[in-house]
Amino acid sequence: MLVITVILMTVPGKAQNTADIGLWGGTSTYIGDIDEAGFFKQFSPNFGAYYRYNFNSRVSFRAQFLMGEFAATGLIEGVETSFSKNVQDVSFQAEINYLKYILGGKNMPFTSYVLGGIGVAYFKYEMDPVFISSFNPGIPGLNIKHNKGTTPVNESVVAPSIPFGIGFKYSIGQRLGVGIEYQMRKLFSDKLDNLDDPLAYVTNDVNGALISETTYTDALHNNDWTGYLGLHVTYKIYTGKKACPSYDSKN
Repeated sequence: MLVITVILMTVPGKAQNTADIGLWGGTSTYIGDIDEAGFFKQFSPNFGAYYRYNFNSRVSFRAQFLMGEFAATGLIEGVETSFSKNVQDVSFQAEINYLKYILGGKNMPFTSYVLGGIGVAYFKYEMDPVFISSFNPGIPGLNIKHNKGTTPVNESVVAPSIPFGIGFKYSIGQRLGVGIEYQMRKLFSDKLDNLDDPLAYVTNDVNGALISETTYTDALHNNDWTGYLGLHVTYKIYTGKKACPSYDSKN
């Protein structure tokens, strides 16, 4: 996605550079280790803002900040569990319009679009070994890699992510626009739901010495994804240089 963006940005032509700011409001969803969490039962409020620089009518750069609650209730290995926590998310994404669209443009007042880029999420991680042992009797005191011992863990996590999404936006004036979008995040962490590789276990010999360690997740292969569904309101703060009539007719 980023490579395609760079290529499009370097294509010669008269681009109409503009810049926008926006407010975002909606709800969050979670996909992870908890079963039967109920995708449509876990909505929680999230809010944010973004800055968007438009290189031309097709390609934009967006810097976005979102924050709010993520929560879910369900089962893991038949045992009921739940979590609720605040998550702060920062992302830098390329925004590619399907149609030639500039906020406030005369010829194309709407378009669908796709998003993709890089990001990072910040949240708290709380691990309760007593609870994990209730469904995983093999919880090891020696499993230092996954912080599963006999001592509870309470720490802050900064998790890199890959954000991507789709949306639709519409101009309702020369400087104002609205839209709806859905974004997802692939987190490089399994700690969002306080269940970091919860089924990992070790095998010991008769003397208690470690023989092997069995794990199921790592930084690249984990079960935690986040989703954001919301509406946004955009205001054009920089109109760019006045486009010539021939460019405006093509926009």
